[in-house]
Amino acid sequence: MMGRNGLNGTPGDSLRRYRNTVDTNFIKKYPDRFIVTLSQSYRAYDIRFTQTLFQDTAGWGAPKMIADGNAATGISIDFDKISFCFGIKSTPPTADVAKKKGTTKYSTLGFSFTFYRFRFESSYRHYHGFYDVKSPIYDTLFDSTGVYYQNPSMDVRSMRVKTLFVFNKRKFSYSSAYFNTQRQLKSAGSLLLCSNIYDYTFKSDTSLIPTPAQQFYGRYAPMNYYRVQGFSIGPGYSYNLVLFHTFYVNLTATSGFDFQHRNIGTFDRSYSDKKWKVGAAGDFRAAIGLNGKRMFFSITYRVDYNSYLNQGMRVEPRYHSVDFNFGYRFRMRKGRLYRKLNDNKWYQLI
Repeated sequence: MMGRNGLNGTPGDSLRRYRNTVDTNFIKKYPDRFIVTLSQSYRAYDIRFTQTLFQDTAGWGAPKMIADGNAATGISIDFDKISFCFGIKSTPPTADVAKKKGTTKYSTLGFSFTFYRFRFESSYRHYHGFYDVKSPIYDTLFDSTGVYYQNPSMDVRSMRVKTLFVFNKRKFSYSSAYFNTQRQLKSAGSLLLCSNIYDYTFKSDTSLIPTPAQQFYGRYAPMNYYRVQGFSIGPGYSYNLVLFHTFYVNLTATSGFDFQHRNIGTFDRSYSDKKWKVGAAGDFRAAIGLNGKRMFFSITYRVDYNSYLNQGMRVEPRYHSVDFNFGYRFRMRKGRLYRKLNDNKWYQLI
């Protein structure tokens, strides 16, 4: 029974331990397994520029810069509450595709861990080399050449730390859907509180905006540097539908206000600006898979969206990813490190 000071009337951390452990009828943990996951990802990353300074009935002033880094291979390593992953572009373009779209260099790193009811996810993404998918609108030779407008020096770097606070930790496992360090045995959901701290940098040797579209952007036409540092916070919800203790479907959505510090520069030094603005941010995730005792397979879909509205111009980076994941939980030898972690009451509380 539980007394005023904790379980079975014991003082100290008993009540805290109860509130921060899981209901084993709903969640199965694997603290003694070393988990390796292989992933094949198909990703789309684009940056959309729009302007409201001039009338543009033909749509020349709305370029959509695409990173040709669609196929990536990744590996993740998970142990109990800690996850690490990395990925690289896995399909080099053919000579014909490189001629039409240019080449994109791409890499990503991720590190995540759980602490009490919090899930921390840090990520690093780097893209180098973009093309404008809207080229057929303004390029009269496109039908004959098939060559898109390209900016091989355009470089985008994204660093982000996402924090999820899970209200229903006892019966709901977010990690079971996307990191496979746990299994959800029965259906359950939870309200979330989500925050992001991030640093986005867009830069180029010349303008970030394609040459034919620059006529619509006024003082922004020679913009070759755009950096946003900010944080966002807002509510969310996630739900795991589970059948036969193994098959699951997860849906997760978050949104919130985005507080942004922007730094704009031009290659000819004709314009610069630094200021704070409020915008919108959100993401959506979905997963479907089979999560067994040792092996698991899943398909995950992720969308990240940000909107940076300036006076007369908007920048919108969008990230989409479909991942095919296959993994195995290897039994660990219960050596000195495992015993120390298992005996540490503070580590067990998280």
